[in-house]
Amino acid sequence: MTSTSESTFIDRAVGRSFDRPLPAVAQYAAAVLVIVLMALARVLFLPASLPWLLFIPATIAITLTLSRGPGYVAACLSAALGMASILGPSHLGDLSQSQWTAGGLFLIVDLGLVALAGALRTSLAKARTLNASLAESERQALEREAFVSSVLASSTDCIKVLDLDGRLAFMSEGGQRVMEVSDFNTVAGCPWPDFWQGAANAEAVAAIGAARQGRAASFIGKADTFAGKSRWWHVAVSPINGPDGQPARILSVSRDITDLRASEQERDRFVRLAENSTDFVGMADTDGRVVYLNDAARRLVGLDDADGRSLTVADFFPPDQNEIVQKDVLPAVAAGGTWSGELSFRHFGTGKLIPVLYSVFPITDEDGALVGYGTVTRDYRDRKAAEDQLHLLNGELSHRLKNTLSIVQAIAIQTLGTADPAMLSAFSKRLNALSAAHDVLVKESWSAASLGDVARAALCSFDESHRFRIEGPDLTIGPRATLALSLLLHELATNATKYGALSVPDGDVAIAWSVAGTGADATLSLRWVERGGPPAIEPTRRGFGSRIIRMGLTGSGGVNLRYEEQGFTAEMSAPSSKCSRRSVPRYGTVNSDKASPRVGDRG
Repeated sequence: MTSTSESTFIDRAVGRSFDRPLPAVAQYAAAVLVIVLMALARVLFLPASLPWLLFIPATIAITLTLSRGPGYVAACLSAALGMASILGPSHLGDLSQSQWTAGGLFLIVDLGLVALAGALRTSLAKARTLNASLAESERQALEREAFVSSVLASSTDCIKVLDLDGRLAFMSEGGQRVMEVSDFNTVAGCPWPDFWQGAANAEAVAAIGAARQGRAASFIGKADTFAGKSRWWHVAVSPINGPDGQPARILSVSRDITDLRASEQERDRFVRLAENSTDFVGMADTDGRVVYLNDAARRLVGLDDADGRSLTVADFFPPDQNEIVQKDVLPAVAAGGTWSGELSFRHFGTGKLIPVLYSVFPITDEDGALVGYGTVTRDYRDRKAAEDQLHLLNGELSHRLKNTLSIVQAIAIQTLGTADPAMLSAFSKRLNALSAAHDVLVKESWSAASLGDVARAALCSFDESHRFRIEGPDLTIGPRATLALSLLLHELATNATKYGALSVPDGDVAIAWSVAGTGADATLSLRWVERGGPPAIEPTRRGFGSRIIRMGLTGSGGVNLRYEEQGFTAEMSAPSSKCSRRSVPRYGTVNSDKASPRVGDRG
């Protein structure tokens, strides 16, 4: 126990001298002080026959804890003080020859011990440095091991080590998680290729063979997790070389690409859809350079598959329509919307114009930034031919209908003979109102008509037509509403001319309409307001004209008539779905997430 305590004390003292060394002057002063104290102790406690006993361990201790320089000084001082302590400092000349010889031998031995202790101190310093280096290396190794372990545990890849026969020797913690392995011991030593299905099994065997020969390999295959879930994997296999530079083991890293595979398959389906589509499908960069055209697109504009010319969006349009595309269409799409409307492509072989329904949408990256434009454009040649034919038929039908109305008018005049001329005039004007309504319908192939056009056509035959103020949003109405509105406005205008605001020079009539609500709940309202005429008086009897007015916009009522001092007012309303239809603009519509759909300007 005592030896261990002394050893520990010396170790601590020596270690402290390395960690916090004294200045050189202090080292030498300490050495002198210690030797002087040892000399006093010898005089006080030891006989003269043992003059050197305390100096040897003191000199060794000084050398170990300080350095060789203080040790050598301590050795010389020890020899001098030891000899002086034999007879006293004043009697050094009385020392015998043997005592001088003993003192010289002591000095030689003490100096030798100082040299040995100095060498020992140097060895201790090197050992201490080496131990610190080893400790630091061990710490770094532990940190690296912990880092690698955390990486393997955190990785979503399945990292495995195989022996040269392809049997599992190690699987990372993260790999066990993605493969749904609860205990690696249950699969350790299993042949790794057996986990793969179909052709992937042969590729796994081939990859192991390549790794044995020192080559890396990779493949994509399908394998089930240990919970039975089928997954797709990208696998990289490479050799792990031993000390001799030859493959000793095999590293296999498998990455789950099931979601990527699904997205690639979806992308492939879209590509096949685009390739097989009979519509024109194309893509262009933001600078207008065309980067993709499907086969149908090339056929439509007369481009051969081998035609490798560099095309831009502008090459597909005649100059006037290219201006529309550059100034209206592409900026609208770049702002976050889509555009659809009728334009014409230019045939690259013949130069003829091809009518198309041109639809453009933005192509964005994962951050939503615009990277290009896409289009799915439909050949409208057959449709345009059908529209031309329909327009021709409608014109013929309109001509025959007018002839029929003229015949009806002539028959009525001949039949009524000398009847009231006012009655004949009212009948003729009503027929003319119907004819005007038919003219408006013919323009849109009898499918719909602009409410504004219907109102203007119904009122233009009146001499006071300049006193009508017509305003309202662009709205299309169906054929039934067109005929009903034409007769209604004709009757209101007739009454205003006879009894209301148009019967005096300063009167006028305001016709306005609006739509409230959206979707199925939308309601169309129309107001007829007469001002500047005589006070409105409610009629005492109701004739045919009054019945037409009270039938409203769709023939089902919804009419409020007010006879007031300042003039007559009629308010009519009906569900928008019963009287309106959306029109298809000639040059297109812009749809944007930032604004409601609007009709594009005519080019």
